[in-house]
Amino acid sequence: MLEDYEPFENAEEVWFWYCACQLARGDGLRAKCDYHGHLRICEISDIEKIIKKMHRESSVSNRHLRVMYRWGALFTPPYYDRRAKHSEVSLWEEGIKIFEIYLRQKGIIL
Repeated sequence: MLEDYEPFENAEEVWFWYCACQLARGDGLRAKCDYHGHLRICEISDIEKIIKKMHRESSVSNRHLRVMYRWGALFTPPYYDRRAKHSEVSLWEEGIKIFEIYLRQKGIIL
């Protein structure tokens, strides 16, 4: 059976999807059949592997990941929020840019 996957537009969209899936896991999501969103080309575990690889290779720091998780849970990039510190915006942009490179290598985004 050929499934129609909805492609991601960019790395930020992947990140927000990943954060939404993490929150859904906390609410009891356990399998693909429990997920009611669009079918995607990757799974949560694929993104987790990319994040671990980015960290292991020192491409991103703990500070990058803290900022990315914080704003990912809010489902908005920090540059749209006046409460965000300049350093958070910089860390977000650096982290997402690096994340995008890894996503392109894996073929998750074009």
